[in-house]
Amino acid sequence: MKKYIILIVVFVLCSLIFSGCAKKSENKNDLDVIKERGYIIAGVKNDSYPFGYRDKNNKRAGLDIEIAYEISNAIFNTSGYDKVKFVDVVPRDRITKLNSGEVDILVATMSVNPKRKLVVDFSKPYFVTSQKLLVRGDSKITHLNYFNKQGRITVVMGTTGEKLIRNLAPNANVTAVKNYKTAFDYLKTGAVDAILGDDCLLKGLINGTDKYKIINRAYSVEYYAVALRKNTKSKELMELVNSAISDIIDKKKLNVIKSHYKM
Repeated sequence: MKKYIILIVVFVLCSLIFSGCAKKSENKNDLDVIKERGYIIAGVKNDSYPFGYRDKNNKRAGLDIEIAYEISNAIFNTSGYDKVKFVDVVPRDRITKLNSGEVDILVATMSVNPKRKLVVDFSKPYFVTSQKLLVRGDSKITHLNYFNKQGRITVVMGTTGEKLIRNLAPNANVTAVKNYKTAFDYLKTGAVDAILGDDCLLKGLINGTDKYKIINRAYSVEYYAVALRKNTKSKELMELVNSAISDIIDKKKLNVIKSHYKM
């Protein structure tokens, strides 16, 4: 009987201990969790030159990668590259990976818009671009309205371009694809006549060639920002992210980073 009583006491004590540890862990904010872990997990793209991509040595590069390093430097007060772990994301899954806890932040050419602000919080913007059309060099297309009556156009799933095409050209024959590389392949082979997407990413696709051209007509203004989970535990992390972005803008670091990628 004594043995059973001892076992019950031990079980209750263990339950209280583990419960207390769990509650203590649950009460930690995102910044504390990151500091205790020793590194920040950033969701980034790996196929979106010049923001997030793999260079010729298969190393991560791009403006978004540099932004993530600057945020890490601000958190850990060090410039060590080992303080960031990168996770690949694409437009259709990046918010899911953030809110599930797989990543701490998203630095992935993510435009601020009202719908997204319902499910994530955004930092102050660090880049401004716009939605434009990319067509072949000999194309006669000059406006998005063209696709209301003829032609084929592609957009990347989960981007603002996907919503924009439905609003501005509701009768368009649209092919939605997983990423910009696939969209560009469709344009190259003639499967579509144009891509609607972020101007800066379209420039990265053509990389100076005259075989393709970007129509100089903007259909929106896009502000790229860092996305965090929408809860009170992200407040201190958001303050630090905003501080880091302000720092690289005020000290002209952002211009230096842009110059690395000829932006």
